[in-house]
Amino acid sequence: MQGKDEYKNSASIYDLLLSRGLRSIRNTIRTFINHCEAENIIDICCGTGEQLRLLANDKLLLTGVDLSPAMLAQARNKSPAAIHYLETDATNLPLPDNEYDAVIVSFALHEKTGVQHRAIFKEACRLVKHSGHIIIADYAKPSASPTSFIVGNILIPIIERAAGLNHYHNYRDWMNQGAIEGFLEKNSPGKVTLITPHSKNCIKICAVSKIKDDPFSIRLKKIQRESREIQ
Repeated sequence: MQGKDEYKNSASIYDLLLSRGLRSIRNTIRTFINHCEAENIIDICCGTGEQLRLLANDKLLLTGVDLSPAMLAQARNKSPAAIHYLETDATNLPLPDNEYDAVIVSFALHEKTGVQHRAIFKEACRLVKHSGHIIIADYAKPSASPTSFIVGNILIPIIERAAGLNHYHNYRDWMNQGAIEGFLEKNSPGKVTLITPHSKNCIKICAVSKIKDDPFSIRLKKIQRESREIQ
């Protein structure tokens, strides 16, 4: 997958363009991770590392991986030295099995080809501990409400098209294959729990556990309530 860095020209303004819009989603992910008491955390396709900076404290081991040198340059410049960044292919990570309490994959799957996003998720399943969680945030199927239709079928496609033709083509394939719901139904190794929907149900944050009856899910109502408070 190594080749031209598609974020070479946009990495320096990426946070300026998207940070505000993604803030509530990143706060929700932080709330979930705090409640599941994860200590060793990896963010796959971490971009500029903003999610990891939001999580950073002295108790956590934080790792970000990305294939874009430009994105990682931004991440390293903006992050404390304690956050470790690795430039590598997310479909074949040089990291040990069952290593992480939490694996984050945020808005990385829809922009990849089917072969790539399945390989990335397979790596996430390999890296997470049996008792850990994979936290996925990505586009979902719009609901029947008028506002969800407008956001999901007009506004989001405009944004995705602006990201480039290949990006948009992969996004359309993602949606046509059932979006996050269809992807997790086909590929999840265990229990899938909806943490919370965002953007008029057009984005969903889900937790995937290798355990089919994840006991942590009984604490989810508190997380969902706190998520609504920070949106």
